[in-house]
Amino acid sequence: MKFFVTAAALVSLVPAILAATINTPTNVVECEPIQFTWTGGQAPYYLSLIPAGQPSANPLKTFPSQTGTSYSWTVDLQSGTALSAALKDSTGAIAYSDKFSVMAGTSTSCANTTVSEGGGSGSSSGGSSGGSSGSSGGSSTSGSGSSPSGSS
Repeated sequence: MKFFVTAAALVSLVPAILAATINTPTNVVECEPIQFTWTGGQAPYYLSLIPAGQPSANPLKTFPSQTGTSYSWTVDLQSGTALSAALKDSTGAIAYSDKFSVMAGTSTSCANTTVSEGGGSGSSSGGSSGGSSGSSGGSSTSGSGSSPSGSS
């Protein structure tokens, strides 16, 4: 009986362990590349950017589906834009990053243009954009239906 209870308890933890977690990008600068990274969940992944703290809002950017755990993007949104990243996996579970804002860069020539796409495969970066890349560390949240921290 103890084995059954222990096994049942472990099985109930599996969804939480496998839930996707997306890292909140740092140093998000207009017209410079950044890399989104995540762990857990089940591919394919669907990454989008939403207005900060508004999980039910329409996405500002939607990226192609990914089979890896990273995605490189050249920031083409204007400085001052407040965002959260939303990551949906194949099970429908959604993870949200914390809020982050686009900072002013040395160039604004790319703002409001088409998405500069770079894919990731496996756990490595596969982006095609050059220059220095921003850090993708920071805090993150995960789980099915959780909303970005600080939302009301």
